[in-house]
Amino acid sequence: MEKIKVKNKYLFKNKIQMVIYLAIFIILISLFIYLGDLEYHPEISDNVRFHEDFPLVDVDNVYSYVNSQDAYNDLYNSKAIILFGFKNNEWVNYYANIVNEVAKAEGIEEIDYYDFLDDRNGNFGTYEAIVDLLGNYATFDDLGNSNIYAPTLVVMDNHRIVYFDNGTAFRKGQMNPDEYWTEYRIQEKKSELEVVFKNYLGS
Repeated sequence: MEKIKVKNKYLFKNKIQMVIYLAIFIILISLFIYLGDLEYHPEISDNVRFHEDFPLVDVDNVYSYVNSQDAYNDLYNSKAIILFGFKNNEWVNYYANIVNEVAKAEGIEEIDYYDFLDDRNGNFGTYEAIVDLLGNYATFDDLGNSNIYAPTLVVMDNHRIVYFDNGTAFRKGQMNPDEYWTEYRIQEKKSELEVVFKNYLGS
């Protein structure tokens, strides 16, 4: 009986060692995966991210990503500039490039960018509240439902919407953005935005 007890004692000790080694192995594997994930998915700045989402826009851009709550708060602020859009939309790509060039030239340091597509598709409450704040500026369909379309630029000043532009949001299917944005139209839009941004900075 005594030999059996000794044998079980050693067996129990070996089991503990095995569990410890296994735990250390799992921790090391988890750490390796975590560090590997950090290496291949580094955090990038908003301007770099925006350039990756919209390649026409220079990496040195003024865009800062915001969520729905931030966009909602912007509409309450006395001064804010918000671009509404979503990825894989070439109309946003072209429009955002024009806005960025004028903004940088006029000294605008930051424009908030809100990718609203998922929130619109999910009928999220904060998105619906943003649409309500926009009031008659939002676009109504044949059923009376109001929504935001991309691209849309909103400039807030003194708690008022002083500029609202969604003029190219409804041209999808009519022509491609590279066809629409002729040199004449680009210069015309830039001249319009120059006045808007000068007034914004001067108020």
